[in-house]
Amino acid sequence: MPQDSNFEEEDPDTDLPNEDRAIESVLGENPRSDELLLLIQALESKRRAILRDAERSTNAHERIRLEARLAEMSIQLDALRQEAAITTFVENSVRVTINKAPATPDEDDFDPYAE
Repeated sequence: MPQDSNFEEEDPDTDLPNEDRAIESVLGENPRSDELLLLIQALESKRRAILRDAERSTNAHERIRLEARLAEMSIQLDALRQEAAITTFVENSVRVTINKAPATPDEDDFDPYAE
């Protein structure tokens, strides 16, 4: 990913650091990894509450309904975890690209096999 000159200097019109602006530019409308982690935590908490309700339920029909909801939530959690992992990778890639020192002419001409 080439360095974008739009992110080299601080923008006085925004409070976001260059790194954050670049990440948001790459992610577009998609949430950041920290937002996804908050969603995961909230869904896990809700899942634990439903699990407790299912374990306590004496009504077979209600238990089946809650277990179906638990299965659906497990699928949602797996998808959110995968999305968080991908988003974390993208965010880290942007950070590395922005913070990478520009190549010097000597580095571009370096041939490890030359004698």
